[in-house]
Amino acid sequence: QPALAIAVGLALGGWFLHRQRTLPNPLLDLSLFANRAFSTALGTYLFSILFVFGTFYFTAQYLQLVLGLSPLSAGLWSLPSALAFIVGSNLVSRIVRWIRPGIIVPVGLAMASAGFAALTQVGVASLPLLVVSTVIMSLGLAPVITLATDIIVGTAPPERAGAASGISETSAEFGGALGIAVLGSIGVAVYRHQVTRTLPADVPPAALAAARETLGGAALAAEQLPAPLASTLLGSAREAFVQGLHVTAVVGAVALAGLAVLAGILMRDIQTGAESQGELDL
Repeated sequence: QPALAIAVGLALGGWFLHRQRTLPNPLLDLSLFANRAFSTALGTYLFSILFVFGTFYFTAQYLQLVLGLSPLSAGLWSLPSALAFIVGSNLVSRIVRWIRPGIIVPVGLAMASAGFAALTQVGVASLPLLVVSTVIMSLGLAPVITLATDIIVGTAPPERAGAASGISETSAEFGGALGIAVLGSIGVAVYRHQVTRTLPADVPPAALAAARETLGGAALAAEQLPAPLASTLLGSAREAFVQGLHVTAVVGAVALAGLAVLAGILMRDIQTGAESQGELDL
């Protein structure tokens, strides 16, 4: 039962936190969360990773199943966003010398929000717009993730730097899994709702059931159908997938815009270099 699993999980989580408070050398040092800069940077880092992974989940399927690109072509069209992430991560080491993290992080999140907003305009044949949108998101989130990681480790006491780094890596893994689970669930729910409404009535029951599950299922089912019917089924499924992409893009745009405002408030006093606990190691 889901309710029982949730209850057991909460109980185990409570027991784990209680034990960490009583251990002399805890695996998870909860005292680190009392530092506002640490907690804010960690939360920003987690949600940034969440939306990065959630976006990758949809763009990979869009490139191959909506546009029909081969895995190699889809990978090549994913390179611009990866290169933008590299560029953004390297530029922040120079920008941070003149601009505080309390400004860079909100601006980066706002840029990523604009990238998600652009995704709401993607159609079933919008490769250039998809590439531009993901490049904007990568350029916005790369400085945020880089700075957040440095703040997480830099604000911890030297003797707890290893623990802070471990918490940072764990939050990245958790954020990635959560992004695929949450945004993926939203997208799939919208897809199933839309595809159920638009699939033609003469689709065989087996193909209909497969198409309702995922876009991949619809693509496999279409291979077993006559060409006209297969084209109609795939068209409906692709439109439904794009609708799911639009809804998750709206969620991402709104959430990142809100996170930008929150980060701007909570990180306004965070400094760099000699004004902080030390120079940023970027």
